[in-house]
Amino acid sequence: MNPVLEVQDLSQDFGGLRALNELSLTVNSGEIVALIGPNGAGKTTFFNCVTGIYTPTEGKMFLYDREGSPKLLNGKKPHVITAMGMARTFQNIRLFSDMTVLENVMIGRHCRTRAGILGAVMRDGRTRREEQESIDASYALLELVRLQDMWNETARNLPYGA
Repeated sequence: MNPVLEVQDLSQDFGGLRALNELSLTVNSGEIVALIGPNGAGKTTFFNCVTGIYTPTEGKMFLYDREGSPKLLNGKKPHVITAMGMARTFQNIRLFSDMTVLENVMIGRHCRTRAGILGAVMRDGRTRREEQESIDASYALLELVRLQDMWNETARNLPYGA
């Protein structure tokens, strides 16, 4: 199996408190991995380190690209790590309640688009094509989770369990 994420001897200190102590793990392609533990065990601290929210005290973290080459995560900003292909979600979801289900998914894909402010204002062909690609990819994600029939429903009208 090929690694996707590799963490080596990760430690995180907050003043005199060590929240993570030499944690090492490898997540391979195709694996589903869970990190479990009681409150205060360091789970959120771990995720904050690998997603660039915290800079770890010690250790190295690597995200492997599609070709299998390791890319060092240490010192990278969260938006850079997201662009590399790894992002996190939070337990408390925040939907844009006045927007449609499809539009909410499209916002989640924003980090995959390139059009800037000028493109949004000028609406050139490239920007329109990129927007259509985002619509198509977002709809495909809705199909994957069987919510395609709700694509045009405003988010506030959906139960959280939908």
